[in-house]
Amino acid sequence: MLEKLLISLKVTVLGMGIVFIALIALIYIIELVNKVLNAGQQKNKKDIKFADKDNNQLDSASVELSETTANEGIQAETDEEELIAVITAAIAASLNRSTHDIVVRSVKRIPYNSPVWNIAGRNQQIAERL
Repeated sequence: MLEKLLISLKVTVLGMGIVFIALIALIYIIELVNKVLNAGQQKNKKDIKFADKDNNQLDSASVELSETTANEGIQAETDEEELIAVITAAIAASLNRSTHDIVVRSVKRIPYNSPVWNIAGRNQQIAERL
């Protein structure tokens, strides 16, 4: 009886040890793959950032109004006011309060830190629901 107990404890410790070593090995493999994949993406991110600055001017903390013509300035100001009104309405709806109780002082865009496949999946799901 005592021998069976000792053998079962040895098997248990051996099994747990193997699982623990396998998990540590998986951690190192995942870190290695992460470093290899991110090394290539960091170069691409720098190129993409320069292209995005030209294409998307709304990533800054506030909307900059162009001063080329008075009409464009008025249109951009109207768009900013509409954006603030929509954000205020959304916040009021989520908090179940009146819009009179909420004051939006500034609007700050948060850049996407999601991988490309994540953004593509979201866009696909939104397109399927429309």
